[in-house]
Amino acid sequence: MIHYLTVGHLDPVAIRGCAAIALKPLDTRVIRRLMAEFPSLEVECRDGYMILPWHGLGPVGLVEEFALRLQRETGCLIADRRNGRLIEPEGLAGLEGRKAAV
Repeated sequence: MIHYLTVGHLDPVAIRGCAAIALKPLDTRVIRRLMAEFPSLEVECRDGYMILPWHGLGPVGLVEEFALRLQRETGCLIADRRNGRLIEPEGLAGLEGRKAAV
């Protein structure tokens, strides 16, 4: 089953209600650079945030690595909006040491 990660400077209260409200937009320079590094990744850009298809199982893949790098570089939040929860970077990374091949 495909879920979606919502990544951005999001309102945490809105996320608990399964809504996405960007408090400020993501840095487009960072997005462009990362998208060039992950050319096969299908993403949807919305009003200041991004939506990434995510299966949520198994080892860290391209989606997780992209979201983690975007979070590290911008300080944004990662959310599983469908379930109304924020995802800590440590939880998304899974087991220590597993990385995606970019």
